[in-house]
Amino acid sequence: MNIVAPAGSYEKMQAAVKAGADEVYFGLRGFGARRNNKNFGIQEILDGIDYAHARGVKTLLTLNTIMKNIEIENTIYNFSRIYEHGIDAVIVQDLGFLKFLAENFPDLTLHGSTQMTVANHEEANFLQKLGLSRVVLARELTFQEIKKIRENTTIELEVFVSGALCIAYSGNCYISSFIGGRSGNRGLCAYTCRKKFQDENKESGYFLSPNDQFLEEEVKKLKEIGIDAIKVEGRKKTEQYVYETVNYYKDILDNKERKSQSYKLFNRGYSKGYFHGDDKLMNFDYSANFGYKAGTVSRAGKVLLDDDISLGDGIQFVGDDYEKLGGVYVNKILINDVKKEKAYKGDTVYLGRIPEKTKYIYKNYSKELHDNINHEMKIKERKLKIDGEFSAALGKEPVLVFTAENLKKSRITAECKMEVLNETAKKSIDVKTISEKLSELGDTSFEIDNVKVSYDNTAFISFSELKQMKRECAERLKENLTASYRREGKAVNVRNFENNHNDSPVISAMVSNKVQEDVCRANGIEKIYYRQFDVAKESKLDKIDLNSKLVSNLYQILKSNVDKKSVDWNLNIFNNYTVDLFSDFEGVETVFLSPEMNFEQLKGIKSKKVKKGMVIYGYLKGMYIEYPIFEKEYKELHGDHNDMYRVVRNDLDNIELYMDSPMNLIPKLEEIKSLGLDELRLDFTFENSDEVIEIIKSLNTGKGKYNPYCFERGIF
Repeated sequence: MNIVAPAGSYEKMQAAVKAGADEVYFGLRGFGARRNNKNFGIQEILDGIDYAHARGVKTLLTLNTIMKNIEIENTIYNFSRIYEHGIDAVIVQDLGFLKFLAENFPDLTLHGSTQMTVANHEEANFLQKLGLSRVVLARELTFQEIKKIRENTTIELEVFVSGALCIAYSGNCYISSFIGGRSGNRGLCAYTCRKKFQDENKESGYFLSPNDQFLEEEVKKLKEIGIDAIKVEGRKKTEQYVYETVNYYKDILDNKERKSQSYKLFNRGYSKGYFHGDDKLMNFDYSANFGYKAGTVSRAGKVLLDDDISLGDGIQFVGDDYEKLGGVYVNKILINDVKKEKAYKGDTVYLGRIPEKTKYIYKNYSKELHDNINHEMKIKERKLKIDGEFSAALGKEPVLVFTAENLKKSRITAECKMEVLNETAKKSIDVKTISEKLSELGDTSFEIDNVKVSYDNTAFISFSELKQMKRECAERLKENLTASYRREGKAVNVRNFENNHNDSPVISAMVSNKVQEDVCRANGIEKIYYRQFDVAKESKLDKIDLNSKLVSNLYQILKSNVDKKSVDWNLNIFNNYTVDLFSDFEGVETVFLSPEMNFEQLKGIKSKKVKKGMVIYGYLKGMYIEYPIFEKEYKELHGDHNDMYRVVRNDLDNIELYMDSPMNLIPKLEEIKSLGLDELRLDFTFENSDEVIEIIKSLNTGKGKYNPYCFERGIF
């Protein structure tokens, strides 16, 4: 089982490699699901590939966002350089981009991001046929669901085992887009879910903020059932966190027992995520890196410690309502008025003046732990094991050969020679000494695993020349090894798409109940859809309607019994390549384009193979949530910036979060018709009969409050 580690910067990549990662993943600046992270420039990526390969570690490039037409075509210039340099795999979300890469780079390994929301074996098997060699499963799966998927697939499976959890299914969260144009599907999430909300009963809390996930012994269960890789989240976390967390999982897989220290390096609360299906997932009290509880404050202002504390530690003062009251670096520790550099769990200490109403002390920076990890990272090196073979005899050239195996299982060699040995040794040198000298590879990225020495016990060998020979041979091996990953450039086929233009689009409706359906039909709308579930989870496949004319997940598309079906927009149809991909599915008649697209982008969507549609009215779904946060069928959440959301439970006990005010593009209907689309849809969710009638009538009058969301500004 491989450990896949985050590399948010070059330094974090080095930390991950030293800690024992088998694979590292990093983003290209301007692309990927962490676009607002530092990420790598082109040269850093090329250097990073060589650094990792010289140590036997695979490199994965994250291009896991939905893509605009122009981005797919423009990405290729920079990507071609990375491809030719030897990137091991690319992680993708966009189905059209996946198809584009698979067609143009057939020897490239492709992984499906968790942003694809792969939650069942049927989808995994289809994506394997499409060109993926691995999928990162949705984080919302239980162990039993993961196990069942494993039993029914041959594709490699990767599972997140630690780090931040999104409350919504990744790839099906649009709230950041709709309120501010920062799309989570484009790597620019504004983390609205981490903010405090107030509900309709005036109760407040971080209702949408889950604890971070951290699996421990569960990792062994994943290994037992044949999961190929475990993934650590943390490209935005510190290199110390990356090092400790990766090193901890390495120890688990090596059956070394110890306690993890990761919670001391980043902490907003931890759970087992969805793994057991019944764990405490949410943390309504706080959502940021809060640290961990280090003590409780007495009335006298002294602190009873729950953990050791040292001078230089960072602490924060917390009230009984978990509000932060301030924070300092510890510069004073007194026990019975005696100064201390360190105090221990169970001690009662005085730390100086503490803000009024402080109930707890939380430690969010451990100087001792950081110092220890920094020291370990400084002295630790990751070495690739190689074989050596040396021969020397009087009257012949001494020859040294180093051999390494690359990640493609090819044996790579480097050979060095010295001048002919013409001098007889005054004192015999034993083979063991030569072997020891050859095995001292110093600050190279190699270590000798096996060495074979052939020596006639006669010729004089200069140790200084042997050292020089060894250094040159190691350098040549490194060059040959990294060069073994290089590829020839590819001619890329950028397709030209043609278009059908429809001047008389059909008006359709998606409804939530029979009353809305009857009103629509009575007012002339004949094409009616019912709302579907965004995700087909392995344990709930029997609940997915395979007779629906509207399909909202990949499982429905694959297994549907309906001809002339329509694909809903939540499958992130954002470019011509994705439209083209869905047009190849049997029975697909219409695809609905993403409401994250603006007018100009919509103009660029073309197809002669499938009909195109868009939603022109409706409450937009901002999140699709697996965890039943609320027991009520309906709730309202109010944010700090006059933002409000409507929350409902569906028939799968999932949570759907909607924007409070509906998107309404009807006042721009004539402009929309110029796009030449085949179908324009009205989505009815919370509307009563009168409201449905009013919206339908506005198609003729153009009246109503214009509310464009992304239609004008688009998304970043």
